[in-house]
Amino acid sequence: MWTVEISEYLQIYFVFLSAAWVLRQKGHVALDIAVNRFGPSWKRTCAVITDILGVAVATALSVFSGIITYEQMMLGTPVIKTLEVPKWIVIMPIPAGMLLLAIEFLVRLFAHIRQGE
Repeated sequence: MWTVEISEYLQIYFVFLSAAWVLRQKGHVALDIAVNRFGPSWKRTCAVITDILGVAVATALSVFSGIITYEQMMLGTPVIKTLEVPKWIVIMPIPAGMLLLAIEFLVRLFAHIRQGE
């Protein structure tokens, strides 16, 4: 019975801790139908805007999920299923993964800005 539970927890870890790597590999889904019709300068502008939004969203998610994770750690709230695991251990990869994703968006942002120089 505990194997399903462990699989659920590992999915959280795999998804959030691999998101930055997938972004670096350009593996995320992109709707580039309109952008492909633009010239190079507009493509770069769209990439910069996308990176700025990505940094903002990933940072906000990292901060707020980090606060929740810290609160759960201080409260000692367990996830009660077959295994009794502290909830903060289950949700810890969310703020960590979002922080890594924000950093990767920053790296991309600086790269796109340097391309225009």
